[in-house]
Formats: sequence, structure tokens, C-alpha cells
Amino acid sequence: MKNKIWVWVQISLIFAGCGLSNPNKIEDVIAQNRKKWEHQKIVHYQITQKLSCFCPPSTREPKIIEINHGKIVAINGIETSNGNNMGKTFPEFFEWIEEKKARDPFVSEYTFDSKYGFPNLIYFNMRENMKDEELRYVLTDFKILD
Repeated sequence: MKNKIWVWVQISLIFAGCGLSNPNKIEDVIAQNRKKWEHQKIVHYQITQKLSCFCPPSTREPKIIEINHGKIVAINGIETSNGNNMGKTFPEFFEWIEEKKARDPFVSEYTFDSKYGFPNLIYFNMRENMKDEELRYVLTDFKILD
């Protein structure tokens, strides 16, 4: 009987161990991709950003964002200088992901470009029982400008 109990204890520990994971695994993926992006040292680039949310239609339209030296310099080909931009740089997206993740969302999904490390899909649903607060960014058409 003692042997059976001991076997069950060992099996339980094995299954419990299988369920354990690195709690920082997701953060590690974010940090790894942030480092990959920073390592590229790309300062002038363009990306199409599309936001899906329960928000005004003008907010949801795809926008071609041009970034130079960490600042948004044009949206859809129109120069910006007022700082009131409807877009984010890649470093701002990394910060935003970490801020949302720290708030313990109900669902979070993100994927990163395998070559450059920047996020290309970001989705957050912050609360299980709340409708219309989900946010999804899709980032496409990345282009290095010089």
C-alpha cells in the first residue's frame, strides 16, 4: 500500500512539474524581441498601423506612419509636428504591451516579426465580462526608409 501511495505522489509531482512554467516567459518573449529590434538600430522607417476597437471610425482606418529618430514625422504622407499623433513608434508599442500586460488582461496575444523583432499583431481583452473594450493592432508593410 505504501508503494502505491509513493507511486501516486511521484506521478502527482511529475504532473505538477509539467504544469509549472516560467512566469516570465511572456515577458521574456517581449524583452527578447525588443532587444532584437533595438539591435537593428533602424532609425527611419514606415509601417501601416490598423487599430480595431470600439472607437470612432477615423481611429480605425489604416494609417501609414513614418518614424524618424524615434518620432512620428508623417501620417499618411502628411508631415506632423504638433505631437498629437494617432500612431505609435515601435518602442512605444513595446511599452504599451508591457503596461497592458502588467494590468493582468483576460486575453493577451502578440506576435513579433521574426527578422526585426517589432510587434506585428497585438491584441488585448482586459476583462472577461466587459464588451467593446478589446484593442487589436495589426502592423504591416514595414519599410526601412534610409
